[in-house]
Amino acid sequence: MSIHQERVSRRVSFILKNGLEVFPVMMKRRDTGNLAFRVSRGGTGGNTLACGEEVDEETMLRKVLDLGFAVRCASLDGSTRGLYRIAGRAVHEVVAEGL
Repeated sequence: MSIHQERVSRRVSFILKNGLEVFPVMMKRRDTGNLAFRVSRGGTGGNTLACGEEVDEETMLRKVLDLGFAVRCASLDGSTRGLYRIAGRAVHEVVAEGL
């Protein structure tokens, strides 16, 4: 199941320790239909809407790259999804294009 390519930010990606590359993806909120990147500070409960924020691409980049937030990501084929941060235990490398 591939993800909608227009929902992917290619300005930053995470290379995981298993070699897979994942990208921040915009998620559609079921109750409002709002499409946004989801970021969270992490810790317990970071995987819920209540513990996160829905933001645009520029805000997502600032929070992830400068403030250490995690962001919802997926591989381009949609087989791997999760919440990733720069210093995350599954992350080997971060690639930031033109930033």
